[in-house]
Amino acid sequence: MASCSLRLRTLGGLAVDGDPRPALGAATQRRPLALLALLASARERGVSRDKLLGYLWPESSEEKARHLLNQALYALRRNLAADDLFLGSSELRLNPGALGADMREFEEALDRGDPERAAAIYAGPFLDGFFLSDAPEFEHWVEAERTRLASRAERALETLAAGAKARGDHRAAAEWWRRLTALDPLSSRFALGLMEALVAAGDRSGALRHARVHEELLAQEMGMSPDARVAALVQKLRDEAGSNSSERVVVRRAAGARPFAAALADRYTIERQLGRGGTTNVYLARDRKHDRAVALKVLHPELSSVVAAERFLRQIRLLARLRHPHVLPLYDSGEADGFLFLVTPYIEGGSLRARLTREHRLSVVEALGLTREVAEALDHAHAHNVLHRNIKPEHILLDAGHAVVGGFGIVRALEVAHEEILTAEGLRVGTPRYMSPEQTACLTLDGRSDLYSLACVLYELLSGAPPPSAAEPAPIRTLRPEVPESVEVALARGLARAPSGRFETASEFARALSA
Repeated sequence: MASCSLRLRTLGGLAVDGDPRPALGAATQRRPLALLALLASARERGVSRDKLLGYLWPESSEEKARHLLNQALYALRRNLAADDLFLGSSELRLNPGALGADMREFEEALDRGDPERAAAIYAGPFLDGFFLSDAPEFEHWVEAERTRLASRAERALETLAAGAKARGDHRAAAEWWRRLTALDPLSSRFALGLMEALVAAGDRSGALRHARVHEELLAQEMGMSPDARVAALVQKLRDEAGSNSSERVVVRRAAGARPFAAALADRYTIERQLGRGGTTNVYLARDRKHDRAVALKVLHPELSSVVAAERFLRQIRLLARLRHPHVLPLYDSGEADGFLFLVTPYIEGGSLRARLTREHRLSVVEALGLTREVAEALDHAHAHNVLHRNIKPEHILLDAGHAVVGGFGIVRALEVAHEEILTAEGLRVGTPRYMSPEQTACLTLDGRSDLYSLACVLYELLSGAPPPSAAEPAPIRTLRPEVPESVEVALARGLARAPSGRFETASEFARALSA
């Protein structure tokens, strides 16, 4: 039997943690992980096999779905070395003695009246950044559970803040309110609670500092002013301190067109900026309708002004045809007050670029595994006549140890949407270090151009840097002797200068890396 050092983490993401951490296998794959989450949530009630089939394999025949469920159960038992991982027959339950679960611990702490322990366990929204394609019932269940658990977490933190206030421990109360403001930085109720606790603790300047942060965040992200109660408290504190009127909270409104955050405020709440690329700014946002974390990508204003919005969005909507485990799905797209945007799931694991920044290069096994998964995504896209045109580590996201490819089609959508030849200043069609020779020369492209870019990425994963664009790259085994000879041959072919010298398809490249 596995020890309880294995723990299912569902709050703030979804993964099986342990010491040692489970090797790549079923416990790092989406549907088996989703299965574990469903069973962990049900606790002693269990979940019927029929219900699991509807959640996880709704588009498969009953016979195939039952086979897939049995495969997943077997693979999880084997991967986690726990024959008694599951209990029951028709109603399946997760054995807490074989696999712990943070959400079970969280709810048990609340049920026995221990909000402090529950607050320590709650690390973020339920299954934050996790998604399953072709599983709408599962997504609906996640949304409902996320809302329920977040509500319980907020009530626990407010209980702790109220208890600390009643004891006269205002500094502790302030810390609990600070936790609440981290959960929802735009909540004026939480901001007011923190400010009042800081005032009671004698930290009036801290209260005013938080008011400024809250005010600036609301103005930047929502184009709004602070709640009247927040503004009244700020004014009271300034009046008591004898501040002049010029120090009052300023009401900021966008002139002319609203900021995009305000334009989308009825649908998305912006939390923070994740990054800036050559064509878009990317933000972590909360989908208000479904209460889930999403990545909101907003086209740079200088590009929005030179493209035909309908043509751009029509091209972006074509991406919805791409339904593959290693392709980042499109949730939404549109135009709001002149801002063109698209919405995808938020992947908690971050990008391959961030990973390389930390580790410089990857193990041979992991580099090859991720490259094969990206090749599978490209093969699917190419079969639907979609080229990526900008494969690079920034567009490869890591979800529970697996690759998810984002950024599909944006460059092509801009090209199609532009009224004339695309010459917008500052726009790069692709990234030079990863561009194929034919893309650099503005020639007609096919799938082999994406394969060249992927080969550049693999070279970087193994060596620590992409191959030089103006010279013949060094054979990879001279830099990493442990790379198999067959991989060196396949990589050299992927980096061939002429498209005719490369593999015809991404699946051929993937198979060559497995040989």
